[in-house]
Amino acid sequence: MSSTKSVSVAWDPVTSTGLAGYKVYMGTASGNYGTPIDVGNVTSSLVDSLLVGTTYYFVVTAYNSSGLESPPSTEVSKTIN
Repeated sequence: MSSTKSVSVAWDPVTSTGLAGYKVYMGTASGNYGTPIDVGNVTSSLVDSLLVGTTYYFVVTAYNSSGLESPPSTEVSKTIN
């Protein structure tokens, strides 16, 4: 059975007055992400159930009340130890 851990992902806030929230995208290959996690209007999120020994790649987008998303943030990666 594989071990899992959680990591905290944090980002700088968007200063747009129309901001409704953020979405965190992650995947195990650079530039290839799964379904986003809608974290609401906060600037950090705990991501659970990540497999030890696996490298994960993350980007964040902001969205407005109409659901329009910003371009993704700079990608960051984390190997789970």
